[in-house]
Amino acid sequence: MNTVFKIGYINHADTAVLAASAQVGTKPVTLLTDPHPARRWSAGLTTSAWINMAWTDPRTIDCVMLAGSSHSAAGRCRVTASDTSGGSDLYDSGDVPARVDPRFGYLIHVLPAPVTTRSLRLSLSDPTVPELRGGRLFAGPLWTPERSPSFGYDFGRAPLSTQTIGRAGQTFIDRRGNPRATSFTLGLVTLEEERTHLREMQRLCANSDDMLVIFDASDPNPGDVSIWGIAKDLQRPRRELARHHSNAFAITERL
Repeated sequence: MNTVFKIGYINHADTAVLAASAQVGTKPVTLLTDPHPARRWSAGLTTSAWINMAWTDPRTIDCVMLAGSSHSAAGRCRVTASDTSGGSDLYDSGDVPARVDPRFGYLIHVLPAPVTTRSLRLSLSDPTVPELRGGRLFAGPLWTPERSPSFGYDFGRAPLSTQTIGRAGQTFIDRRGNPRATSFTLGLVTLEEERTHLREMQRLCANSDDMLVIFDASDPNPGDVSIWGIAKDLQRPRRELARHHSNAFAITERL
């Protein structure tokens, strides 16, 4: 039974009213909903900041992710969910390590249980960096399939640079980004999962909106085993067995 492989494909951050403790004029907090994580919000020259999300209707949250985080390995974070009356918090992670690997820039906080709230705050701190920044914000539910991906999946780099051979034989490099990519198959998806999740993923994301894929939510370095990206090839579910479907995914990281 799978407990660690998870997919997030409903991003409530995109429908939230966003606020931040500080923002630079050319790098406002609204950039957290820009599809390109390289376009980053900045809190300016500070070692602590917060981002607040508010909704008119309750939203269920399993996970908060900030791609393009400027945190170092010493960074910390705190996630709090408040009720509408302003009383006691529905959830408070406390001040915990952000677990950001600067090679990947992912801050991923998975809640121990889903929380339904109208207000969510992500507090950030890091005394070792001169500026706090973030590129893409995700807050939403996670789907934990009953079974993990089938054997044979891949996970690695998909370099976009190209090589051109000149007339004299020299090799010239057109340097471009070097995103990560993965392809995998969910081989035994139940009928209920197919109707509840695979069809919704096709409807909401298709090949135009991003999703978060976490291969191991228990990994101490979540950014190393996760991709925030767009499906290059999101195939239609196939009915393989009497009561099970399969679905193949090919996802490339957003830069």
